[in-house]
Amino acid sequence: MSRLARIVPALAALVCGALAGRVLWSPVPDDFIGGESALPAVLVANGAGVACAGVIAVLVTVALTRRRSVTLVAATALAGLLLLMLPDVWLYPEDPAVLLYSNAVGAGLVLAAISPLAARDRNSQAGLAAGAVSAFLLSAAYAEVRGFRAADFGWTAYTPLTSRAPVEQSGVVGLWLVVVAAVLVVLAVLLDRGTSWTGRVDTRWLAVAVALPVAAFAANWILIESEARPEWWYPYVGVTVALVAWVAWQLPGRDGQVVFAGAAVLAAAVGGTPWMSTEWWALAIPAALIMVGLVVGLRWPVPAVGFGLLAITAAVLLVDPESSSDVPAIAYMFLLPVAAGYAVGSCLPASAPAATVGLSLPFTVGIPGVVATAWTMTGRYADYAPASVFERSASVSVPAALAAVAVIVVCGVGAWGLELRSGAR
Repeated sequence: MSRLARIVPALAALVCGALAGRVLWSPVPDDFIGGESALPAVLVANGAGVACAGVIAVLVTVALTRRRSVTLVAATALAGLLLLMLPDVWLYPEDPAVLLYSNAVGAGLVLAAISPLAARDRNSQAGLAAGAVSAFLLSAAYAEVRGFRAADFGWTAYTPLTSRAPVEQSGVVGLWLVVVAAVLVVLAVLLDRGTSWTGRVDTRWLAVAVALPVAAFAANWILIESEARPEWWYPYVGVTVALVAWVAWQLPGRDGQVVFAGAAVLAAAVGGTPWMSTEWWALAIPAALIMVGLVVGLRWPVPAVGFGLLAITAAVLLVDPESSSDVPAIAYMFLLPVAAGYAVGSCLPASAPAATVGLSLPFTVGIPGVVATAWTMTGRYADYAPASVFERSASVSVPAALAAVAVIVVCGVGAWGLELRSGAR
């Protein structure tokens, strides 16, 4: 029974983390478009749903950690999974905002509920991290394997819902995966009803952590809609990194490090994520490498090594950027998954609120991937296609690559400073 009590929560965290991350990557199905919405365009963009999910995840995680009730945690997780299941069993209204925010709230609740459960054991938290990181890096490949062409529309979190033709409604993650996740959550709660997570969160920290995804989306929308010149993205990156650093620095040791790790993983993805293909190995190989990185990071945690590997991955883009070398593609296929897994794994275990913020950060903030595409951005919002974030890019500008390396270095130095401050050796 003790072995089962360790395995089931880890599996529940893995599946729930992957489901929540997949919805954060795109709150609506890859081939879905509804009718006209009564809400303004800015509130019906996918990015608005992502920001909503991020805010709900942080607020509910803090509330659940303070309540310290396993029953309430399980009920919240099941409520979130039910919302993710509804599009497969019930026809939503034509207004796309209904499906968008239903999925966003569901993903936020699932991530918020699974974080305290996973915080009870570092293996479970590693499962949550594996699911979230895999969803961030592999959602585009997953869409390809399923036969969708999500890559043609760039970063779906910032693609308007009016840019595609109407198709039959379906869920984002699939009915059977949600059912499996619900069963695993129930079993995990029945096998272990302990509440060994902490519930103290500073109010000021919470306010900034909640405001961060909203401010990031608002800034993205304004800059994109105004067709801002590429250099205007530099202040956005600088301010956002400063806010992330402040949020991380207010936390102790590993809690702050996992926030830095989330930002660094996003920065490393500026040159693309593991190369996509319609073959199953496009998912299997990087997914396995992410798991390897996490396991090694848990066993031999040296955060500086993880951040260093991420910096090397981004720096590869500076090697003869005008050529069609396969070196960046190879680095992003094999090195990025290992580096991302190791960087996050070496920063675990962390508290539930810190894990929620750190693992949702790549989806909700979007730095500096948007900067890479700002150099080739044309036309209005519908033409904005940050292909360098979620698919292999032909080239990434040197300033964008330098920005990515700089962000990773800042995050690595911050994580090192937290380690020194906590007295860890």
